[in-house]
Amino acid sequence: MRALIIIFLMSLVLMSNKCTLKTKGAMTYKARKIEINNNIPSKKLDIQGKIILEENEEVILHKIEGIEIFENASKMILTDPASKTAVLYDYNSGDILKYIDSEKQNYEWLDHFLNTKPEAFSALIDNLKFIPLSECSKYGITELGKELVTFLFWSPKISNDRIIISFIIHTWAVSDKEENHNSIMNRTGFCIYDKELNFKKMIVPEVQSGSFVITGSYDILSNGNFISISSNFVHQEKNVMDSLVSVTRYDSTGKLMGNIGYLPEKYANNNLAYEEMWQPLITSIDDNIFIAYPRTSEIYAPGQKVRFSLQNLPFSNDSGMVYIYNYYRMSKVQQRRPDSKEIGRLLPLSIVHTFNSNGNYGVIVLVFDEEHPMGFYYIAQEYDLEGELLSQTIIHDEPENQIRNFYFDKYNNHLCLVKKSNKSGWTIEKRRWQ
Repeated sequence: MRALIIIFLMSLVLMSNKCTLKTKGAMTYKARKIEINNNIPSKKLDIQGKIILEENEEVILHKIEGIEIFENASKMILTDPASKTAVLYDYNSGDILKYIDSEKQNYEWLDHFLNTKPEAFSALIDNLKFIPLSECSKYGITELGKELVTFLFWSPKISNDRIIISFIIHTWAVSDKEENHNSIMNRTGFCIYDKELNFKKMIVPEVQSGSFVITGSYDILSNGNFISISSNFVHQEKNVMDSLVSVTRYDSTGKLMGNIGYLPEKYANNNLAYEEMWQPLITSIDDNIFIAYPRTSEIYAPGQKVRFSLQNLPFSNDSGMVYIYNYYRMSKVQQRRPDSKEIGRLLPLSIVHTFNSNGNYGVIVLVFDEEHPMGFYYIAQEYDLEGELLSQTIIHDEPENQIRNFYFDKYNNHLCLVKKSNKSGWTIEKRRWQ
């Protein structure tokens, strides 16, 4: 018995030492710089054109989430969740052709949700259901509470002459079996428009019990199937870290076809789960699905198969992943917000954009480097589908005209930089991808 007690106490000491080392590492660790091969071909990225995006009293841009270009490269659709708008622009002049305000359509679109369940919480709360605004007072929800119902556009795609825009709606859900359990909950789906931005229909994906469909990156295959981000917070709450869903496939009507991606072990093993930039970036090339996670260098196929790993980068996140959870924990204990510079010290690389580069795989990596004048820069890489690095190009930002997003114009072979300046507003730089 005495021997068992000694072993138990020794294990506690070892665990304590391990936690102490991780805590110390979170405060002191700094990713070391890796020597890279400078002989990889680089693209010139010469500026081929520039447009200033029109704004007016109705359209004031705050944060551009996504841009898609029409096949003839004459128009583009842009979404801005912060301003709750989707805008159709002339791609050559930057003039507004048409816009829609999602906030003004809350009441109309809310009806689509009355026959759906907030499945993500139905495993935890019995008989949970969405309700129409007309029934809010019945459950003690005030007029002010009704104003919390919001509808946000998120990310656009163009497929078969249709505009598809993902969205998230926050609305009231109640339980008849649990007294006073009223909550604002969300549901995600896709709005379908014609090419003139006229509403046609809405698709609300089927959801598994305990799961969410997440707004963000998604893609549409040639057969109309949706490949979208999903999560299972119920599993996270129950500490089931080996089955955290990240990517799900749906048919063209939103019917669930199955999970095809789970969080990499680096997220699960370091207690990060759905906390640290976990949402994958999804890109399809000839219906081959490529899945990238912001903080890891591996590029995945469905079923967690690693297609290849990113190469020739100046840092690695692998060691920092061990310490980041402890850093977040310390920040919470100290009641302070995590500092971006400290996160960059631990995790200097972040994949911010992926794209179909005319049959190759394109990726943009944000690099935090304190030796750089701005403290960061971007690396644009192009790989063939087998993972051979074809080109690598550094993109520097400007203090007074900063890059806010990227997208790829496959019709003109342009890598486009979305920028924001206090002087000229929102602009798009079209750079030759060669």
